Amino acid sequence: MRSINTPNLGKRRQNLNIRKQQGVVAIMMVLSLAALIGFVGLALDLGKLFVTKSELQNSADACALAAARELTGASTNQLTLAEAAGIAAGISNNVQFQNNPVTVNADDVTFSDTLNGAYLTKDAVANALTMRFARCTVQRTGIVNWFMQVLGAGDQQVNATAVASLVPGQTTCAVPAGVCQADVAAAAPGTWLQGVLGPKGDLTGGFKWIDYSPPGGGASELSDLLTGTGACNLPAVGSIVGQGGVISSLSKAWNSRFGIYRNPVEDSPGQPGFAVPDKTGFAYTEVTWPSKFNAFSDFATHRGSPPAAYQGDGVTGLKAQVGGAITVDRTFLQQHGADRRLATVAVVDCDVLDAGGPTAPVLSWACILMLHPINSNSGGSGTGADRMYVEYLGQSNDPLSPCASSGTVGGPGSVGPLVPALVQ
Repeated sequence: MRSINTPNLGKRRQNLNIRKQQGVVAIMMVLSLAALIGFVGLALDLGKLFVTKSELQNSADACALAAARELTGASTNQLTLAEAAGIAAGISNNVQFQNNPVTVNADDVTFSDTLNGAYLTKDAVANALTMRFARCTVQRTGIVNWFMQVLGAGDQQVNATAVASLVPGQTTCAVPAGVCQADVAAAAPGTWLQGVLGPKGDLTGGFKWIDYSPPGGGASELSDLLTGTGACNLPAVGSIVGQGGVISSLSKAWNSRFGIYRNPVEDSPGQPGFAVPDKTGFAYTEVTWPSKFNAFSDFATHRGSPPAAYQGDGVTGLKAQVGGAITVDRTFLQQHGADRRLATVAVVDCDVLDAGGPTAPVLSWACILMLHPINSNSGGSGTGADRMYVEYLGQSNDPLSPCASSGTVGGPGSVGPLVPALVQ
């Protein structure tokens, strides 16, 4: 039997197998491309949603903070003001890569008397004065996917919520001193309070040296507070504070804030650990400020570039530049000065202290301006010879208090003015 020769049959089968393989590869490439598009889409579309969420959160935060600023409890109209302020702040933001405006409606701004209570629109609130928390909710709907729509994903929606309230702000740290409740009860900001410096360096009258952690520490602790940052962890109102006893060295520590240095406070100003002065040493006394009222209105003019240094004993009527005192110049103050003469002090019942009681409770906190350096010794006559003054600038929780860092939220023991803060 003779065989038939088919030389092209094997080649045709080979070509057919190649075409089949090419078809499989094409299918795999299509499937891989779809998966790749899905992964790319997931990354890009989720990234877009994340950016949108961040932008909306900025809007909600701004809205809540602006609304909470109005919740002072001082006006029955406060919710109307808060709603308007919240909407205005919220819509000032843009969304979707800053290309589109944010919409904030009246229903998006709600209020509650407690953090976890029911939040109501202003028209549904029965007692506006009790509202202490403002909540803003903003959203963006109809966010079109760039790639995920290939896989059938529809449009997306993103929401953001923020709650804010008024909380005590930070204050400057307290110096170890107190003012008398009787002297400041009806005093206007700008009033000068007079203290009489005794022969041992103690103070009587309307201004007292105060130890915030009696009975330990004494003069050394109080001196360190004056040359350092002060008492920044203030005791709560009602805490017992007291006098430091014989504290004749405190005048040296006090005067360092005016750029006047005497041993043992610091004989090398500018060296590591030295007592930082204020930005100006300009002193206010009966001679340089005869009205003895509202020197604070002039204070900023002497803190310029360069600032004013202490004028000298001959100009001020004081005796502070004695005993080898070093008085730094205005260039030094410009290079090393800080905010050192606006200070928080305790308000106490001086009748208790004057009656011989070593301690008294803190009634509140006040802001003062340190007006001038203290004489190196007491006694004699003339301006500042046996007297010293501080200027009362109001209670530290007054929103207009210059002692407050009004934009900075304080801690649990802060006594500064109420400032809006995010609480949720």
